[in-house]
Amino acid sequence: MHFVIDIVAAIVLLFFLLAGWQKGFLLSLLGIVRVVLAYGMAFLAGRYLGAWLGEVAHRPRIVTIPVIAGLTFIVITFVFHVIMTNMRDEQKHKEEKEDYKHPWHIALGGSAINLGIGLFSLVFLFWLGDLFLVGMTGTSIPGTEKAVFGRFSRRAVYETAYVVAKRDGRESQAAATARVVSNPAKGMQHLENVISADSVQQLMTDKQFAEDLISGDARRIEQNASLQQLFNDRDTLGELREMGIVWEGDKKSELCQKLSQFGSNENIQKSIQSLKKKKLFSTDKITLLIRDPDFDVIIGELLK
Repeated sequence: MHFVIDIVAAIVLLFFLLAGWQKGFLLSLLGIVRVVLAYGMAFLAGRYLGAWLGEVAHRPRIVTIPVIAGLTFIVITFVFHVIMTNMRDEQKHKEEKEDYKHPWHIALGGSAINLGIGLFSLVFLFWLGDLFLVGMTGTSIPGTEKAVFGRFSRRAVYETAYVVAKRDGRESQAAATARVVSNPAKGMQHLENVISADSVQQLMTDKQFAEDLISGDARRIEQNASLQQLFNDRDTLGELREMGIVWEGDKKSELCQKLSQFGSNENIQKSIQSLKKKKLFSTDKITLLIRDPDFDVIIGELLK
């Protein structure tokens, strides 16, 4: 399957290269405007319209955001394609009439610009497809690990996410977040490992911890025996670090302070109780868990 990914990517990029040679420098520059506008609108549509649609329709945003973003990107790209095709036809007619051809350096510049646009677009669409597939099935696009383009795409997304998430003193947390963003299936595996841990299962069934959490008292939460067991579980803490939820510099008191804010949020508490009733906190229901609207509510509240 990885051969198919690389072959398709090579064909698409070759098409962009040849198209850029035909377009020339100016039309390729217009292509940059198209890409910037398409990506910008796709981000805004996914971030706001996709999130709103997920909330209103009670559907997981891990599905609605990439779908809305992808559709917006396709629509804007198509509109620009029609405009640029008309401009290209007029230019071609003028060239035939005046017997004019682009100088090689202008054609080469157009090829370089168009190739860059194509590579950027292909990486974005590949990542969206991977994210959507993980949200629906829990698995990545087959062959991604072995495909040259698959590895390149993930590395590009990783570097971008790292730059966005990086904060002074928390580079390791930014790196973990970037790894999860660039490889959603890996993030799901970490989530499965966390939920299956004995310390986490004990925590979720501990009625005393639920009372301590709802109290919003950080000191009371820190003294909970089940939470202390989790703090002593190095493997599970390592998984949480790999997800970017905690980092090596976090102190117990700081984590308990965050938990107190978490516990005092009524929307989060209602969602947790709903997920417990549905019995989704188990390793064989991870895909159903991340697609459940109540899980999405928790993520949304944490990101506010």
